Amino acid sequence: MNPTTWQLYAPFGVGLDSVFTRLDSMSTHNTSYPPYNIIKKDASNYEIEIALAGFKPDEIEISTEQNILRITSKVEKRDSDRTYLHKGLSKRSFINTWQLGDDVKVSTVNFEDGLLTISLQQIIPEHQKRITYNIEKSKKQFLIEEV
Repeated sequence: MNPTTWQLYAPFGVGLDSVFTRLDSMSTHNTSYPPYNIIKKDASNYEIEIALAGFKPDEIEISTEQNILRITSKVEKRDSDRTYLHKGLSKRSFINTWQLGDDVKVSTVNFEDGLLTISLQQIIPEHQKRITYNIEKSKKQFLIEEV
């Protein structure tokens, strides 16, 4: 990250240095291969779909560490006996990463028909969820003097 940018916000960002480091790491993300979609299902559920035609499930590794989702291929170089006239299907190694929020967790991973789907869920703590309160009528108490 540009040191001048951090210095600009340093007086107001006590403890936010990790945020700037995370933002800086996102700028080096390789987005060209393999193609992917990011889908927002609702307010707290997302999916990442990655097209992995020709890959097998054991050739892909999905991991999270320190709020970074990492998808890595484990492709071994093979000398093929085939002679290609056209090779349009690319099966090359890749590493893709996504920065997850502190409250986002991987809920499921599915690989079907060459499409890897990673479901993400934003965990909202109970004290931050919407709560609607009933308004209670006040009970008036009258003092009665006995004579």
